[in-house]
Amino acid sequence: MVEGRSKSGVKCRYHNCRFVHLPFWGDEILIDTGDFGIHDGISEVIFTTLSKDGKPNAAPIGLHKKEERLFAMIYNSRTLENILGRPAAAANIVDDPVLFVQSSLCDLEPERFEYVDGFPVLKDALGWILFDCRCKKGEKISLVELSPVDGKINQRKIQPVNRGFNAVIESSIHATRYVVFKEKKYLDSIEYYNTIVKKCGGAREKEAMGMLYKLIGITE
Repeated sequence: MVEGRSKSGVKCRYHNCRFVHLPFWGDEILIDTGDFGIHDGISEVIFTTLSKDGKPNAAPIGLHKKEERLFAMIYNSRTLENILGRPAAAANIVDDPVLFVQSSLCDLEPERFEYVDGFPVLKDALGWILFDCRCKKGEKISLVELSPVDGKINQRKIQPVNRGFNAVIESSIHATRYVVFKEKKYLDSIEYYNTIVKKCGGAREKEAMGMLYKLIGITE
């Protein structure tokens, strides 16, 4: 095992991972994001961050991977504020639709977090990757370049694709936009995806959609 300190001051621990080269950073590091199911495209994860006063936050984020470059496009939010104050974030890989909805629309209870060298990750995550962050601040949305420094896989699961689960994720995205913009088109999208949840989802997906409607103040 190799230990060191990341740019954010978080201790790094590397366990039997092969090298990955990130062109943006020009450094070789020891985290293979493919082991965590992060491949080219956009993966929906839950970012955990830490405020200057030590309060954890969790919010869904689209994690972009293009070749070996990792980045996120983050709107002005508590997540971005925390990253600007402390340039680190953890991508939590989660398969619970209720947890996605909760982290999208409300604050998670403190007991949902655990800490690795003082940094918050989700107890119920299948795995997590800790990143150093480099932010290019924009007026409304910022580019955050990500360099993995540590990671842990808690569970390896064989899980088929469930359209209901995917529909909950899409609904969560539209719900966050509805909360901000109050535009009917987002409600229309939520209604469409809810028909998929009703048809294809299990009990957990249906519970998540019920919670989503309640949190945005709309009758299902």
